Amino acid sequence: MKKSLVYLLFFAVLAIGSRIIPHWPNFTAMIAVTFGGAMMFSNKIKGLLFPLLIVFISDLILNNTLYFQGSFTWFTQGSGWLYGSYILIAFLGALNSSENKFVKSLALGGTVSAVLFFLISNFGVWASGTMYSKDFAGLLMCYLAGSEFLLNQVLGTLAYGLVILGFVRLYEGEFKLALNLK
Repeated sequence: MKKSLVYLLFFAVLAIGSRIIPHWPNFTAMIAVTFGGAMMFSNKIKGLLFPLLIVFISDLILNNTLYFQGSFTWFTQGSGWLYGSYILIAFLGALNSSENKFVKSLALGGTVSAVLFFLISNFGVWASGTMYSKDFAGLLMCYLAGSEFLLNQVLGTLAYGLVILGFVRLYEGEFKLALNLK
C-alpha cells in the first residue's frame, strides 16, 4: 500500500475518531492532523490539501450523521472561518517541515495553531453572529466565553501530536520527517 494512502487512512481515522468518541470539548486531533499532516509532505500542495480533505470528510460524516438536521449539509454556518483557520494551520505546518526539529515544530507549531484557531473561530462567531455586540467589548466577551475551550484545544493538539509521532515512528521503522509521499 502506498505510504500516502496509509497516512491518509490513519489521519482520517484519528481525526474522525477523535470527534466521535466521548471527549472533552475541543479535545480532538483536528489541529494536530492538519498541522502535522502538512509538515510531513515534501510535496507542499499535497501537504496543504491532504489534511484539509480529512477535515472536510470528517465534517461531512459528522454533520450528516451525529449532527443531522433533516437535510444533507455540505458546510455549516461559520464554516468559512473554520476552514480559513485550517488552511492557515496547514500552511504553517507546510512551512515548518524540518527533519531534525519535528517534535519541537509539532509542539510549538501545534500550540500556536490551536491559539490561532481559537482566535479566528471566535472572531467568526462574533463577526457573523448575533450573540455579542458588534464592538470591542462584544469581541472580548466572545473570546472570554470561548476561553474555557482553549486549554482543551491545546492539550488535544499536543496529545494527538504525540500519537501521530508514535505512528510515524512505528510505521517508518525509524524517524523521518520528509517522507517524500508522492
